[in-house]
Amino acid sequence: MKNPFINKQHLKDYLIYGGMAALLYLVFLFYHLKAGDYKSSYLLYIGNIAFAIPILLYNLKLIKRPYQKERAVAMSGSAHLATAMGTLLSVVLGALLMLSFHPNIFSTTPSTDALTNAPSNTSMDRPAGWLFMVCINALLINFSVGSFISLMISYAGKRDQTKDKPVNVSKYEANRSGTD
Repeated sequence: MKNPFINKQHLKDYLIYGGMAALLYLVFLFYHLKAGDYKSSYLLYIGNIAFAIPILLYNLKLIKRPYQKERAVAMSGSAHLATAMGTLLSVVLGALLMLSFHPNIFSTTPSTDALTNAPSNTSMDRPAGWLFMVCINALLINFSVGSFISLMISYAGKRDQTKDKPVNVSKYEANRSGTD
């Protein structure tokens, strides 16, 4: 059986919409890194909201596709794959952006590049802790926001969910009987 999630068109869409989401997040991360101040951390959260916009647009595009339009779960799965691609890109590119701003991030000597005006419980001598904060923000919040948008639009955007057909598992069970 051909998997509808993995074909060239879908992989291209995952990369395009995930890449757009990651780039929108990176714009706000750039300004946060440029400011170099703890008070500008709100820009990361605005970036998380900006990350959701291309995921929302991708979900709205999926509503018009025949296969996803008929199955809310397939639509949600496709949107989650685009979200995962965008999250992966935002973490990797965000770490590279941070390394370009602070090339001595993993140095053992205390740096003047560390995040300024941070509270005492989060003050760091080295910007490596700042990198951890940025990567966790990109990983957890971007994926959470993208997943929330994917689930909400997949089920709220589908007009008639009573016609959703469950997956026929019996044909898969016949193939598994000899593998246990």
